[in-house]
Amino acid sequence: MRKFGLLWLVGVMVTSCATTRKPPVPDQAMATAGKVDLTTLERGHTVYMSQCTRCHEAMMPSAVSGEDWHVVVPGMAWNAGISAADEEAVTAYILAAREVSP
Repeated sequence: MRKFGLLWLVGVMVTSCATTRKPPVPDQAMATAGKVDLTTLERGHTVYMSQCTRCHEAMMPSAVSGEDWHVVVPGMAWNAGISAADEEAVTAYILAAREVSP
């Protein structure tokens, strides 16, 4: 019975890891949907994945409304010491990713 419990626990852990989604990597479709150049989106994605994940896990951009991101990002950017240019790139990335993410 103990082996079954351990096997079940391992199965649950593997399944939960397999279903974890990461924020999308910028591509031309995202740039077109977000009406932003790909270079800005790539910069925003890099900052998002390197700076934002220092304090918490990366959320799917579609998990929060666009209006809320406009409130969340400035506060987090200020708290993390992110430059205004990087803040703009992160915001552009998040909003464009929302356009192509389910």
